[in-house]
Amino acid sequence: MKTKLHLFLAALALILISGCATSRSEKLPAGDIDMFSEFKDEIATLHNTALTPNSKAKYDAALTLYRNVDFSYVRDLVSLERIFSARDAHLGEKNYEKQNVIFLYRYKDKRVRFVFVRFNNSIIHSECTDLIE
Repeated sequence: MKTKLHLFLAALALILISGCATSRSEKLPAGDIDMFSEFKDEIATLHNTALTPNSKAKYDAALTLYRNVDFSYVRDLVSLERIFSARDAHLGEKNYEKQNVIFLYRYKDKRVRFVFVRFNNSIIHSECTDLIE
């Protein structure tokens, strides 16, 4: 009985240790200092003015960020400007002091869309989707 308990505890410890080693599946918070170093190439691609939002390079960069970054942590326009190019932003109609800021990247029949709701200079909501039409 003791042997089975020890084997069970050892197996449980092994599962927990391997789970911690693979915990990188969690997304990095947007604005985290590690995000800007880990995804510097993708951010540079999004800021490249020679590329259009419909280019494969910008789509791939946006898709990588979508899969690896949690944008619910974005709280201000300055953070958005550090990640996305202002030239790619589509501004929605202002409703009172609220306004949607949309970044849409497409390639062929695929798209990645980031929607942020701003109130003055603060971001109060974010929604990111990866849609294939």
